This record gives sequence, structure tokens and C-alpha cells, in this order.
Amino acid sequence: MIDFDVLKNIKEIEQTKNGFFTLKIGSNYIHSLYDPYKEAERIIKPLEDLSPERTLVVVFGAGLGYHIELIEKNGFKNVIVIERNKKIFDIFSKIYSLPQTFYLIGPEDGPEKLDSVFSLMEIQNFKNIKTIIFRSTYEKELYFPFENRLERLLKVKLGDFSTRLKFEEIWFINILRNLRFLKFCVPVSTIFNYFKNTPVVLISAGPSLKESLKYLKEIEDYAILISVDTALLPLYEAGINVDFVYSLDSQVYNLGDFQQIDKKYLSKVNFIFDIVANPGIISLFSEIENRIGNNFVATTAHLDFDYNNNPFFIKSEFVNWIEAKTGIQFGNIETGGSVSTSAFHLAYMLGGNPIILVGQDLSFPYMITHTVSSPHYYKFLLKTNRLNSLETFFLHLIAQRRIVEEVDFEGNKILSDFVLYNFKGWFEESAKNIQNFRSDVTLINSTLKGVNLKYFKNISISEISRMIRKSLKLLPLNKIFPVFPLIDYRKIVKIINEIKKLKDFLENLSLSEKLFNLIAASEFHFLKSYFMQEKIVFDRYKKLEKLSLERKIYRLLKNIEGLYGF
Repeated sequence: MIDFDVLKNIKEIEQTKNGFFTLKIGSNYIHSLYDPYKEAERIIKPLEDLSPERTLVVVFGAGLGYHIELIEKNGFKNVIVIERNKKIFDIFSKIYSLPQTFYLIGPEDGPEKLDSVFSLMEIQNFKNIKTIIFRSTYEKELYFPFENRLERLLKVKLGDFSTRLKFEEIWFINILRNLRFLKFCVPVSTIFNYFKNTPVVLISAGPSLKESLKYLKEIEDYAILISVDTALLPLYEAGINVDFVYSLDSQVYNLGDFQQIDKKYLSKVNFIFDIVANPGIISLFSEIENRIGNNFVATTAHLDFDYNNNPFFIKSEFVNWIEAKTGIQFGNIETGGSVSTSAFHLAYMLGGNPIILVGQDLSFPYMITHTVSSPHYYKFLLKTNRLNSLETFFLHLIAQRRIVEEVDFEGNKILSDFVLYNFKGWFEESAKNIQNFRSDVTLINSTLKGVNLKYFKNISISEISRMIRKSLKLLPLNKIFPVFPLIDYRKIVKIINEIKKLKDFLENLSLSEKLFNLIAASEFHFLKSYFMQEKIVFDRYKKLEKLSLERKIYRLLKNIEGLYGF
């Protein structure tokens, strides 16, 4: 609420006709000289029929707070106020005490401050997201970066939520099934910083990878090579020995990334998998002989900063529970939504310097989505025929996507889409953070085609190969890695015992309207993610989807029983 005792004693303030106050900025008064509250009612009229509990309100321009006060009085609890004028901001900060769930972004804050605010919110709880513009002080050039960031955040957050809604069940089941493989695994945290100041090349399956293969063969002995799962088949066919392959996807079709590769080759590759990855892939690697100590388990975590700029990790609550119960620290790998973005953060956590990107086109050169010989390429090739060429199939495919024009290394326009645009944004944000934390780390984009990435030096892979071969100082790396210690089996037994308690809880869980409250009050509160879809329906429509809940509980119990035989 506005503190009028403080407001009336600020010297720049002028009184209005009805006894309230306004402020003159330049030659204009920011509030009505007659009735600031009547004016504020008109400003917030778009909120009239919206649910206060289910609406996020973003206000561009705080003024002296009349419209903010009316928003608060109308019961809106989730509000972001952005004020770019320093004089107004300083006055508003003195006269208005914001509720705990209101967030104020000032003239010294950058657009990324919105990320910190959004990290504290559950986007699925909102039915409406509404912007209110205080026109008296609105200047487009000051607020546009925030409007642009807000639009992108909403699309990304809604996309993340949509992904979670679709995959949360399979992620949960995969984590449960993958617990059986922990006895064969090393936490990826064991090798963080193990390759400090060693060149690390991250190889993705972009269309231009084909042209980079011969140069990768020339430098394979001089750098640590990390391949994403989709890129491994082309590398295998080219006779390139990679040191690590990273797998993230929870779906079964990713098995195809490995099934065409000789097991003798796979036995020499260090396998890093996210704990939500498809169990069939982990089973494939665990059954290969002579692989003790070179299967590494990781978990996806997003490093974020709260409103007070304190860092924290966002990750699966089920994984948090497992780590808390056992003391296992799998190792947090940050993701931007794709296996390539995760592998980039892995390269940084390993201590890589420089970190070199290859095949990271983030665009569609050559009118294809993935490199020749990748499983994706073969999958699309099967859908072609005499009347439907690969190029025609590609055009039909991208016509269904939201197309974005990007710029390549030489400033030429290049075709991309919204998903790849988001990946690009993540690479650039992550690169900027790396430069802020460790300015000594060199980031190089050696992708032969594709979008230009900020904070990366553009050096072609052919030039890097030439530099390495001409250098007299560089020697081949010693790639005989030690056998890293496996996860302590006693900790695995401990989690099995804890899973038994989960089984007992599920068997006694009543299918009533109290179900979600019982879960929230229990030590198994992470189950709310597993039942996320049913909880959303219940919260919005007060409808308990018993058939869906019965199916999910049954599936969970059967997976527990099948996994541990009880």
C-alpha cells in the first residue's frame, strides 16, 4: 500500500484537485491532476474479469503506485512491477511496501532479472498472464528488452511445462528402472575437473558434421571428444574414436542411435547417461564386457538465481529424495532442452579449455535436419520415394514448424526454427555465464555451417586441425583413463529399502479428494510430479480422475515389484 505520510513530504510531489498527489517528469505529470485513483481504475480495467489467484500480472511502469495499490486491493497476488526511470523508482521504493509475492525490477536490473523471478513461480498455476502498461512514463526503448524477454520466457516456460506434462510419468518410471544399473555406474561428479585445461570437442549431429569428419579424425589424439548420442553412428562409420558419448533422451527410439554400432567399438567409449534416459540404452551398455568403471550416471539440474541473486539448483524432486536418502551425488549437468546443451555444460564441468563446438548448426543447411548417416537421417530417408524426395519431405516437415531467420558466421541469412532459436539462446546465456565465472575459458565454434553464436570465437575445424598439426608443442593426450570407483553398493541397498517404504505408502493410498494433500504431507511429496496431470485437473475442475490415478499407481507398483522382486 502507498504510505501517504512519506509521500506528501517528498519535495517534488504536487497535490491534485481531490487531495492526492502527482509527480512532474519533464513537462508532463505522470498522474492525473484531478483524480489519480479514477485514472488507475481505467489502467487496470483489463484485469476486471480475471481470477486474482490464477493470474500473473506484469506491470510496466510503477508511477506513484495508485494502479499497483488497486491491483493489490483486488486480490492479485502474483505481480511483477518493472520501473525503468530512476527518479520514479527511488520515490516508489520509499512510499510503497510491496507484498512478499510482488517483485520489483528497477533501472539497474537487466532483462535477465525476469528469469530469477520466473524461477520462483510454477507457470502451470496461472490461467492468465496479463501485462498492464502505465502509459504516462512508458518509453518503448526502455521497456522493449523486458517485453521481449518476457515473451521468450513465457514460450520457453510453457514449452517446458508442456514437456513435463507429456514426459513426467516416463521420466519417473525411467529413474525407477535405472536404479538397477547403479551398481555398474560411476557418478559423473567423480570426473568433474578431471580434464582441467584440456581441449574438449563437443560433436553434435547438425547437417554440416559430414564435412568435419576428416578433420576430427586428424585431431582425435589431441583433444577429448564428446559425442552426443545422435552423432555417434556417423563418427563410428568414419573410424573416429570418441572418448565419451552422452545420452539424455527418455524415449525408446534413441536405442537406434546405438544398435547399428559394433559392440567392440562401444566397449571403448565412456558412456554418460542422464538418470531419466531410456533403460534399454543403459541395459545395452551394461551388458557389454570389459566396461567396469566407464558407465557414468548424471542428473539434469538447472542452475538458477533467486530474487536476491542467491544460486540454487532446480532438478527432479525424486532425484533429490534419492540423493538425500543415500548420500549419492550423481553430478548436476545443466540443460537448455537438448542433449547438445547438456553436453556443452558437461564439457565445462570436466574442466575443458578450450571448448570447441562441431556440428552445432542450429539451422538447416543442405535442406536436412541432421547429418548424413545419423539415425535421424535414415529415419527420414525411409519416408522418401520417387515422388517424395528428401528435399520435398524436408520442406513439408519444416512447414509445420515456426520458422526463424538467423544469421551465419558471415552475416548471411540462414533458416532455423523456434526450437533451435531457444537452444541458441541457451548456448549464448551459458557462454556468457562461463565468461563471467571463468574468463580464462576459451569457447570456439568450429561448426562449418550454421548460426553465429555470441561469446564464441569462430575458428573452422580445418584451421584448428592445421594449427595442431603445425604446432611443435602439442603432444597426443594420454587417453588411458583409470578405473573410477563404482557407486557404493551399500548405498544402493539403502535406496532399495527406501523404495520398499514407497511401495507400502502407495498400497495404502486412498483414492479420495485427500490424495494430493496426503502426498504433500508425506516424505514422498515428489509423487506430486508423477501425478501432475491429475492434480492440475483436480485443482481446476475439482474432478478426481480415478481411472488415471489407478493406472498410474498400478504401473508404479508393478515396476517396483519387477525391479526388486518383492
